[in-house]
Amino acid sequence: MEDIKQGEQTQGQGGRKRRRKHGKGGGNGNNPNNQNNQNNQNRQQPQAEKQAQSQKQAQQPKQPQQQNQPRGEKKQKQKNQGGGNKQNNVQKDENRKDTYVYILDGNLYLNLTNKCSNGCDFCVRNERTTYYGNHLWLRHGDPTVEKVIAAVNAFGDLSKYKEAVFCGFGEPTYKVAEMVALCDFFHSKGLPTRLNTNGQGNLINKRDITEDLKGKIDLVNISLNASCTEKYQPICRSQFGEAAFPAILEFAKLCKKNGVNCRFSIVDCIGEEEVEACKRLAESVRVPLYIRSYITDS
Repeated sequence: MEDIKQGEQTQGQGGRKRRRKHGKGGGNGNNPNNQNNQNNQNRQQPQAEKQAQSQKQAQQPKQPQQQNQPRGEKKQKQKNQGGGNKQNNVQKDENRKDTYVYILDGNLYLNLTNKCSNGCDFCVRNERTTYYGNHLWLRHGDPTVEKVIAAVNAFGDLSKYKEAVFCGFGEPTYKVAEMVALCDFFHSKGLPTRLNTNGQGNLINKRDITEDLKGKIDLVNISLNASCTEKYQPICRSQFGEAAFPAILEFAKLCKKNGVNCRFSIVDCIGEEEVEACKRLAESVRVPLYIRSYITDS
């Protein structure tokens, strides 16, 4: 409304200037009385218009306050609307199905939990919620054996896969009972089984679980990650502190004692000296060492 008023006043002033210029060339302009009367009318006209405008505003019903919001409130409203879109996206993400089974390198991978006793600096889940396009963060709780089998059956004939691997966004040994039951299922389908673990399963379960794995897990892959406690804990940050690394070595020894095939694994980016130190450590406990490439993009 303020802009309209300013426009009307400007137009009135322009009208006075044009009439004065025209009066100098016309007969009415030479009559002082006529000129004074005209000037008085011009001065009174904006005031009359203002009064008329004020009366018109008084007669009109008041508009809702939202239609005359300050700019800050409008921006806040737009921001809130944007937040609503974000909430909708989060809601859609919340409603999506959890991924219990995914395919990688010709293998079936089983994602049983997101719990982990480590907080490794290099873990892929620090940077993303997906792994090769698979949403592995479980938003609806850990799956039952029945739910995992149902998800596996959706992939059809299992003979086209090389092995079933217990490896997701968490440490599988948190779900020992479910894992053992699923091993029986996969063996009945002719699939060998592998466990990828941080080797802290005995600490997690507060007992020796290697006896449970005998005849169930065909290969236990233990992530070594370092050659000693002093180098392991700063990068893996186990909740068990300095007790974690010795427990990993003990877990490997118990696997071997109970007839469970196992190996250590490290990534090739830890440096040549550390790789050599890990080799010597693996040889000292008579457990094979597997050196794999570091995954930089998934």
